Amino acid sequence: MKVNNKEFFKLSFLYTVVAAFPPLLNLIIRPLIEGPDKLHAGDFSQIEIAETITAFAFVFATFSMGNAISRFYYDYIDDKKGYNKLVSSILNSVLFRGLLVLTAAYYAQDYIGELFTQDALRDFSSYGFMAIVVGINRAINLTAFALFRNEKKVRLYIGFSILLGLLRTGMQYAGVVYYDMSFIGYVYGSCIGSGIIAISILIYTYSKTGFHFDLKILKPVNKFALPLFEYGIIAWGITFADRYFLESKATALGIYSQALLLGNGIEIVLQGIRGASQPEIFRLMKNGITRNMDEIKKLSHLLMAQSQLIIALAIIPAMIYCLLFKTSLQLAAGFIAIVFVRYILRSQLIIFSFPIYYKKRTQFFLYFNLAILIINLLLLYFLVPAIGIYGAITAVMFSQFLQVIGTYIYQNKVVLISWNLKKLLFFPLANILIVVLLEILKVTFDINLFITASLSVLTIIGSLVILYKAELRKIFLKIGGN
Repeated sequence: MKVNNKEFFKLSFLYTVVAAFPPLLNLIIRPLIEGPDKLHAGDFSQIEIAETITAFAFVFATFSMGNAISRFYYDYIDDKKGYNKLVSSILNSVLFRGLLVLTAAYYAQDYIGELFTQDALRDFSSYGFMAIVVGINRAINLTAFALFRNEKKVRLYIGFSILLGLLRTGMQYAGVVYYDMSFIGYVYGSCIGSGIIAISILIYTYSKTGFHFDLKILKPVNKFALPLFEYGIIAWGITFADRYFLESKATALGIYSQALLLGNGIEIVLQGIRGASQPEIFRLMKNGITRNMDEIKKLSHLLMAQSQLIIALAIIPAMIYCLLFKTSLQLAAGFIAIVFVRYILRSQLIIFSFPIYYKKRTQFFLYFNLAILIINLLLLYFLVPAIGIYGAITAVMFSQFLQVIGTYIYQNKVVLISWNLKKLLFFPLANILIVVLLEILKVTFDINLFITASLSVLTIIGSLVILYKAELRKIFLKIGGN
């Protein structure tokens, strides 16, 4: 089975552009709501904590249904009636779990507020429930988007994604400017904007599939998803624990959150690339992993190369963007390079996880990542008080490195794939190490941040040229021939 390269690049481009649209809108709105008489670093630290709560609600409500619907799509592809029940039941299960989170939060709201030091965050009822609803909306939207990608309903995916970006960002701006000039206005705006799309998706889906809650169909789906959900909770801890450890340092967390916002934009773009890659890789695996080994490897190389190129090209523009701010958020420019290269590890983890997902050996993620979470929390506990933002970055990066190595080792036990480790593991890790060393030199010798960032960009692009020189030569020869 051969991959249609033209179709793959078309879908990859479309998904990447569409995925980049909401982060782009966020880049536009931030300078409009930031300033001495508007939101400042402390407010953005509160937005980041609200996002942490949203992310937890998202993980719990989703129950890894994005991955499940992508995998079970192929089991029901020839059974229209069962397929309709599958899709409707999955979305209804998301709503049910979302209601459970809201109920638990209602009874525990006073205890949740006591976890924080900032007065605005201690009043959980003023923002917490809306933050949870944002997470439920996100769970519905992203589960549906995963389905649209597998169905190759490209126009539907693009339409809903663009509308989501416009409505969410527009409502965030309106919430801050016209409702409450604080993080609360921002959270309420996010809730309304994402909610309109979530409700629209549910109406559209139920009109096609009917309304079902089939426990028999959900049983194997939940069995597949349970380890991934447990892993998702652990991954949430690994990803967001750094915010909690920095919460008492409001300005530092606000600066860090600005770099994370831009990094999250990279993450969303990578999700777009993954959205094009995962269905193709699963189709290849369905038709025989050994038989389609070369094509699986080729797609994996493309995903890794695209990810690194996007990360490299985004570093300098993101730093320049940070300088547009009028408050201490400008200082986020100094953390962009080191934050962005963490997403190289994320791409490696995605690639090495594909065979594990396909073989439904998801139990591995629970036990392995529980150990990673414990390591991450210990590192944060000791490093954040000592070196602040760099402590958080170090803890997360080291934890993600362990995730990549462990997943690669286990994946080889599930399916032995003769990866090109130079392209997927060694060179990307070397790039990260060089960026880390440059960051240390920058801080130690007070080197201009744009000098070390430019060297980081050149390192990544140079490695891609070395690794893919044969492919680049073919492209240039083809262009010259035309």
